This record gives sequence, structure tokens and C-alpha cells, in this order.
Amino acid sequence: MDNMTLLIDPETRDLTFDENGCFVQIYDEDTVVQNVRHALLTWKKEFFADLEHGTDYERIVGKTQNEIDNEEIKEIIREAVFQEPKVQRIDSMSAVYENRKVTVEFSATLVNGETITLEVTA
Repeated sequence: MDNMTLLIDPETRDLTFDENGCFVQIYDEDTVVQNVRHALLTWKKEFFADLEHGTDYERIVGKTQNEIDNEEIKEIIREAVFQEPKVQRIDSMSAVYENRKVTVEFSATLVNGETITLEVTA
């Protein structure tokens, strides 16, 4: 098992502990899914120590749905997803921008050939 990290609860965004009070660890594809989820939930330049991490939502939010087309939104999302080096390609993607929120669903193939699927609303 490679690519280990600590599990962060997707709802609370807190570290997760097991019944013994130890950190829960995740590996391989689960780590990639968590990394991509966090890239999509983080605004680019939000974290002072890494101004490149995250999604460039400033290019989306504040515009009406008529001012930005769906392909530009998908390109912004692709840029964020490919911050995770273990993602080889995005196989399918849908993105919806409504009420100042972007909902993205996608399927991607990893460099090891495994497939991940993820839905994120930010």
C-alpha cells in the first residue's frame, strides 16, 4: 500500500479517529479521491503557504451564468483536478453553476489504471 494519508471527514473536514483514539489512515485511490476533493473545495490562493493549490473560483463566482460558459468552468475544474499527479485523465465530467455554487461530477483514470468517481459542490 502506497500513498498513505490521514482520513479527513468529508462533512466536518476534521481528522478522523478510530475506536482506540488513533488517526484513521487511508491509502492509494482513497488518498487520491481525498486530495482531489480538497483541491476542489479550496479556493486558489486561500492558503498562504501554497498559493497554487485549489480551484480558481474567482474566475466563476461573481459572474452570471450567461457570462461564463460551461466549457470554461470545466477547464477551471480540470486545472484543479490535475493538481493531483496520480490522475492520468478525466474520462467524463459534468459541471453545473447555479445560485453561486458549482457542482461537479466526474470520473477519472489514475496512473495505475484504477478509476475514481467524485461529486463535489463548492
